[in-house]
Amino acid sequence: MRSNLGSPAIVMGAGFIGKNLIRRLIAEGVSLRVLDHNECPTEFQGIVEWIKGDFHNRVTLERVISGIDTVYHLISSTVPGDLHINVADEIRDNVLSTLALIDLSIKCGVRRVVFTSSASVYGVQEKFPINESAHTNPISVHGIHKLMVEKFLLLANWKNSIDIQIVRLSNPYGPGQSLTGRQGFIAIAIGCLLRDETLTLRGQGEMIRDFIFVEDAVLAIAKAGATSGKTSIYNIGYGKGYSLAEVLNYIEAIAGKKIVVDFAESRKVDIPISILDISLAGRDLDFSPSISLAEGIKKTLKSNGMKV
Repeated sequence: MRSNLGSPAIVMGAGFIGKNLIRRLIAEGVSLRVLDHNECPTEFQGIVEWIKGDFHNRVTLERVISGIDTVYHLISSTVPGDLHINVADEIRDNVLSTLALIDLSIKCGVRRVVFTSSASVYGVQEKFPINESAHTNPISVHGIHKLMVEKFLLLANWKNSIDIQIVRLSNPYGPGQSLTGRQGFIAIAIGCLLRDETLTLRGQGEMIRDFIFVEDAVLAIAKAGATSGKTSIYNIGYGKGYSLAEVLNYIEAIAGKKIVVDFAESRKVDIPISILDISLAGRDLDFSPSISLAEGIKKTLKSNGMKV
């Protein structure tokens, strides 16, 4: 358990993962500042220093990271399945804004930046599970942005010795994830189940993914922020793959209700198989996911009002 004494940390981006990370860090006693474009939720009022502002505003960035020890960077405007993207705008929003963050972090004496990257940086692989030394060849704009940010962060470490921890997340899911969002297969499937809507299932449900419950994911991110080890890149997932069809079977069996499915063709941005080797995080961070897929789905269904 970390003390709340000393310089605070900042969480940049209070979306699904960000809110869960904030709860985790509060529980650990971390003095916490948050930057997000939304107002502070009631549960965090009076507990964290919440700043409503724009990540893309350099003046705001310098103000919010002044006096900060550790930056948790979770902001991204793209998701792996995005097809219609203004690439120039997204490079500005995701990459150029992070370059400003890096410059200001060095200027303001930030000790460590923890960046939430994505398994999408690996693209299509042939050997599984995928370890951190695998070639990176992303097949989506999202994956390219994540990899670009990784490279600039590692360059900052090389040139300026700022500590960089990169967390390549698999497929996080759990309570609080939007049931109508652009990503999160489990959340989208549960949303269709609850609304009695048809779920579009691509590739006959044969695509294989590594799903990690959000509480396990943020535990790993928090551990990366507290590690005393060298700059590193960590895969964070459950370490086991499930086809989308298998996941649907779990949801239906636990909920006791069928989901109507409409099959569709796979897309060029759909990675066929993604399973992460998480042994490095196990060794360096003492990280081991504790919530199984079945248990995680059950918790997620309950949080959305289902009696299971």
